[in-house]
Amino acid sequence: MNNSVSLRRIKVSTLLAIAGILLFFMLVVPFFHSYFSQSVFYFEQYKYKQAHEQDHVTEYRSLSGPLIKVHKEGSNRKVTINNEEYAIRKLGDPFNIKYEVAYPNGKLFEVNDYSGLLVSYDENGDWFVQITAFDSNGQKILPKGEVELLNPSGLVTAAYSEYHEKQGEPVFFVFSILLLIYGWCGYRYEKFQNFLFKMSFYWLWVKEAEPSDFHYFMCKVGGIAAMILSVVSFFKSL
Repeated sequence: MNNSVSLRRIKVSTLLAIAGILLFFMLVVPFFHSYFSQSVFYFEQYKYKQAHEQDHVTEYRSLSGPLIKVHKEGSNRKVTINNEEYAIRKLGDPFNIKYEVAYPNGKLFEVNDYSGLLVSYDENGDWFVQITAFDSNGQKILPKGEVELLNPSGLVTAAYSEYHEKQGEPVFFVFSILLLIYGWCGYRYEKFQNFLFKMSFYWLWVKEAEPSDFHYFMCKVGGIAAMILSVVSFFKSL
Protein backbone atom coordinates (compact mmCIF):
# COMPACT_ATOMS: atom_id res chain seq x y z
CA MET A 1 0.00 0.00 0.00
CA ASN A 2 2.74 2.42 0.98
CA ASN A 3 4.67 1.55 -2.16
CA SER A 4 1.68 2.33 -4.39
CA VAL A 5 1.15 5.68 -2.65
CA SER A 6 4.81 6.61 -3.05
CA LEU A 7 4.72 5.59 -6.72
CA ARG A 8 1.68 7.80 -7.26
CA ARG A 9 3.48 10.71 -5.63
CA ILE A 10 6.49 10.15 -7.84
CA LYS A 11 4.31 10.01 -10.95
CA VAL A 12 2.44 13.18 -9.98
CA SER A 13 5.66 15.06 -9.22
CA THR A 14 7.17 13.84 -12.49
CA LEU A 15 4.12 14.95 -14.47
CA LEU A 16 4.16 18.33 -12.76
CA ALA A 17 7.86 18.72 -13.54
CA ILE A 18 7.29 17.83 -17.21
CA ALA A 19 4.31 20.20 -17.40
CA GLY A 20 6.39 22.96 -15.83
CA ILE A 21 9.22 22.42 -18.31
CA LEU A 22 6.80 22.44 -21.26
CA LEU A 23 5.13 25.63 -20.00
CA PHE A 24 8.53 27.22 -19.48
CA PHE A 25 9.60 26.48 -23.05
CA MET A 26 6.23 27.63 -24.41
CA LEU A 27 6.96 31.02 -22.86
CA VAL A 28 10.67 31.14 -23.66
CA VAL A 29 10.60 30.14 -27.35
CA PRO A 30 8.23 32.96 -28.49
CA PHE A 31 10.26 35.48 -26.49
CA PHE A 32 13.50 34.14 -27.98
CA HIS A 33 12.17 34.43 -31.52
CA SER A 34 10.56 37.87 -31.17
CA TYR A 35 13.37 39.51 -29.19
CA PHE A 36 16.50 38.21 -30.89
CA SER A 37 15.10 38.47 -34.42
CA GLN A 38 14.38 42.19 -34.05
CA SER A 39 16.88 44.68 -35.49
CA VAL A 40 17.91 47.73 -33.48
CA PHE A 41 20.37 50.60 -33.64
CA TYR A 42 21.79 53.06 -31.15
CA PHE A 43 21.47 56.80 -31.67
CA GLU A 44 22.55 59.43 -29.14
CA GLN A 45 22.86 56.70 -26.47
CA TYR A 46 19.29 55.49 -27.03
CA LYS A 47 18.32 52.11 -28.43
CA TYR A 48 15.82 52.33 -31.27
CA LYS A 49 13.69 49.72 -32.97
CA GLN A 50 11.15 49.88 -35.75
CA ALA A 51 7.68 50.86 -34.56
CA HIS A 52 5.76 51.48 -37.78
CA GLU A 53 6.24 51.40 -41.54
CA GLN A 54 3.90 52.74 -44.19
CA ASP A 55 4.65 53.42 -47.85
CA HIS A 56 8.14 54.97 -47.84
CA VAL A 57 8.13 56.20 -44.24
CA THR A 58 9.52 54.19 -41.33
CA GLU A 59 9.22 55.23 -37.69
CA TYR A 60 11.70 54.23 -35.01
CA ARG A 61 11.08 54.61 -31.29
CA SER A 62 13.07 54.25 -28.10
CA LEU A 63 12.09 54.33 -24.45
CA SER A 64 13.46 57.83 -23.83
CA GLY A 65 14.75 59.29 -27.09
CA PRO A 66 12.79 61.36 -29.62
CA LEU A 67 10.83 59.79 -32.45
CA ILE A 68 12.85 59.22 -35.63
CA LYS A 69 11.15 59.19 -39.02
CA VAL A 70 12.99 57.98 -42.10
CA HIS A 71 11.64 58.92 -45.53
CA LYS A 72 12.96 56.74 -48.35
CA GLU A 73 13.63 58.43 -51.68
CA GLY A 74 15.31 55.78 -53.79
CA SER A 75 18.83 55.37 -52.41
CA ASN A 76 18.56 58.68 -50.54
CA ARG A 77 16.93 59.37 -47.20
CA LYS A 78 15.37 62.19 -45.20
CA VAL A 79 15.55 61.80 -41.45
CA THR A 80 13.19 63.80 -39.24
CA ILE A 81 14.04 64.27 -35.56
CA ASN A 82 12.33 66.83 -33.31
CA ASN A 83 10.68 68.39 -36.39
CA GLU A 84 14.09 68.99 -37.99
CA GLU A 85 14.94 67.37 -41.31
CA TYR A 86 18.31 65.93 -42.28
CA ALA A 87 18.88 65.06 -45.95
CA ILE A 88 21.19 62.15 -46.75
CA ARG A 89 22.47 61.36 -50.24
CA LYS A 90 24.16 58.08 -51.04
CA LEU A 91 27.27 58.57 -53.15
CA GLY A 92 30.05 56.45 -54.60
CA ASP A 93 29.80 52.87 -55.79
CA PRO A 94 29.33 49.50 -54.04
CA PHE A 95 33.09 49.32 -53.43
CA ASN A 96 33.40 52.90 -52.16
CA ILE A 97 30.21 53.77 -50.30
CA LYS A 98 29.88 57.27 -48.89
CA TYR A 99 27.07 59.56 -47.81
CA GLU A 100 26.51 63.30 -47.81
CA VAL A 101 24.58 64.51 -44.76
CA ALA A 102 22.96 67.96 -44.96
CA TYR A 103 21.87 69.57 -41.69
CA PRO A 104 18.97 72.03 -41.27
CA ASN A 105 21.48 74.84 -40.59
CA GLY A 106 23.20 74.21 -43.94
CA LYS A 107 26.23 72.31 -42.63
CA LEU A 108 27.44 69.39 -44.74
CA PHE A 109 29.22 66.26 -43.58
CA GLU A 110 30.54 63.28 -45.46
CA VAL A 111 30.28 59.79 -43.98
CA ASN A 112 32.43 57.01 -45.44
CA ASP A 113 31.69 53.33 -45.07
CA TYR A 114 34.85 51.33 -44.35
CA SER A 115 33.61 47.72 -44.36
CA GLY A 116 30.65 48.61 -42.16
CA LEU A 117 32.52 51.14 -40.01
CA LEU A 118 31.10 54.64 -40.54
CA VAL A 119 33.59 57.51 -40.30
CA SER A 120 32.51 61.17 -40.51
CA TYR A 121 34.33 64.11 -42.11
CA ASP A 122 33.43 67.79 -41.92
CA GLU A 123 33.26 70.33 -44.75
CA ASN A 124 37.04 70.77 -44.67
CA GLY A 125 37.64 67.05 -45.05
CA ASP A 126 38.82 66.72 -41.45
CA TRP A 127 37.92 63.70 -39.39
CA PHE A 128 34.89 64.58 -37.27
CA VAL A 129 34.82 63.11 -33.77
CA GLN A 130 32.01 64.13 -31.47
CA ILE A 131 33.03 64.40 -27.81
CA THR A 132 30.02 64.67 -25.54
CA ALA A 133 29.90 65.60 -21.86
CA PHE A 134 26.85 65.35 -19.62
CA ASP A 135 25.81 67.08 -16.42
CA SER A 136 24.38 65.38 -13.34
CA ASN A 137 20.89 65.45 -14.89
CA GLY A 138 22.03 63.65 -18.02
CA GLN A 139 21.85 66.78 -20.18
CA LYS A 140 24.53 67.55 -22.74
CA ILE A 141 27.07 70.23 -21.85
CA LEU A 142 27.87 72.46 -24.83
CA PRO A 143 30.58 75.14 -24.99
CA LYS A 144 29.28 78.71 -25.20
CA GLY A 145 28.17 79.68 -28.68
CA GLU A 146 28.31 76.12 -29.97
CA VAL A 147 25.20 74.58 -31.51
CA GLU A 148 24.42 70.95 -30.82
CA LEU A 149 25.01 68.71 -33.82
CA LEU A 150 23.69 65.21 -34.10
CA ASN A 151 26.30 62.63 -35.03
CA PRO A 152 26.47 62.28 -38.85
CA SER A 153 27.38 58.59 -38.61
CA GLY A 154 24.43 58.07 -36.27
CA LEU A 155 22.07 59.70 -38.76
CA VAL A 156 23.30 57.40 -41.52
CA THR A 157 22.91 54.41 -39.21
CA ALA A 158 19.33 55.42 -38.47
CA ALA A 159 18.56 56.05 -42.14
CA TYR A 160 19.77 52.75 -43.61
CA SER A 161 18.55 49.44 -42.20
CA GLU A 162 21.68 47.60 -43.35
CA TYR A 163 23.49 49.23 -40.43
CA HIS A 164 20.96 47.93 -37.91
CA GLU A 165 21.89 44.87 -35.90
CA LYS A 166 19.99 42.03 -34.29
CA GLN A 167 19.61 42.83 -30.63
CA GLY A 168 20.94 40.72 -27.79
CA GLU A 169 23.26 37.74 -27.54
CA PRO A 170 21.27 34.53 -28.13
CA VAL A 171 24.23 32.36 -27.10
CA PHE A 172 24.25 33.89 -23.62
CA PHE A 173 20.47 33.51 -23.44
CA VAL A 174 20.57 29.78 -24.23
CA PHE A 175 23.49 29.40 -21.82
CA SER A 176 21.48 31.11 -19.05
CA ILE A 177 18.54 28.73 -19.59
CA LEU A 178 20.74 25.64 -19.49
CA LEU A 179 22.56 26.97 -16.45
CA LEU A 180 19.25 27.64 -14.69
CA ILE A 181 18.05 24.09 -15.36
CA TYR A 182 21.36 22.66 -14.19
CA GLY A 183 21.36 24.80 -11.05
CA TRP A 184 17.77 23.95 -10.14
CA CYS A 185 18.30 20.23 -10.66
CA GLY A 186 21.53 20.35 -8.65
CA TYR A 187 19.75 22.14 -5.81
CA ARG A 188 16.45 20.27 -5.82
CA TYR A 189 16.77 16.68 -7.02
CA GLU A 190 18.69 14.00 -5.17
CA LYS A 191 18.78 11.75 -8.23
CA PHE A 192 20.59 14.45 -10.15
CA GLN A 193 22.97 14.92 -7.23
CA ASN A 194 23.67 11.17 -7.32
CA PHE A 195 24.24 11.43 -11.07
CA LEU A 196 26.80 14.18 -10.45
CA PHE A 197 28.51 11.92 -7.93
CA LYS A 198 28.78 9.15 -10.52
CA MET A 199 30.09 11.63 -13.08
CA SER A 200 32.88 12.53 -10.66
CA PHE A 201 34.25 8.96 -11.10
CA TYR A 202 35.07 8.89 -7.39
CA TRP A 203 33.52 5.43 -7.23
CA LEU A 204 36.19 4.06 -9.57
CA TRP A 205 38.91 4.03 -6.91
CA VAL A 206 36.74 3.77 -3.79
CA LYS A 207 34.92 0.49 -3.31
CA GLU A 208 31.16 0.83 -2.73
CA ALA A 209 31.46 4.60 -2.59
CA GLU A 210 28.35 6.52 -1.58
CA PRO A 211 27.65 10.26 -1.74
CA SER A 212 28.32 11.96 1.57
CA ASP A 213 26.27 14.67 3.25
CA PHE A 214 29.00 17.09 2.24
CA HIS A 215 28.49 16.12 -1.42
CA TYR A 216 24.76 16.86 -1.20
CA PHE A 217 25.49 20.14 0.56
CA MET A 218 27.97 21.21 -2.11
CA CYS A 219 25.48 20.25 -4.84
CA LYS A 220 22.95 22.63 -3.29
CA VAL A 221 25.55 25.39 -2.96
CA GLY A 222 26.68 24.82 -6.54
CA GLY A 223 23.06 24.84 -7.70
CA ILE A 224 22.41 28.19 -6.05
CA ALA A 225 25.61 29.63 -7.54
CA ALA A 226 24.63 28.31 -11.00
CA MET A 227 21.18 29.89 -10.77
CA ILE A 228 22.67 33.24 -9.74
CA LEU A 229 25.11 33.02 -12.64
CA SER A 230 22.22 32.18 -14.99
CA VAL A 231 20.47 35.42 -14.01
CA VAL A 232 23.66 37.38 -14.73
CA SER A 233 24.03 35.62 -18.08
CA PHE A 234 20.37 36.32 -18.91
CA PHE A 235 20.73 40.07 -18.41
CA LYS A 236 23.98 40.02 -20.37
CA SER A 237 22.13 38.41 -23.28
CA LEU A 238 19.61 41.26 -23.56
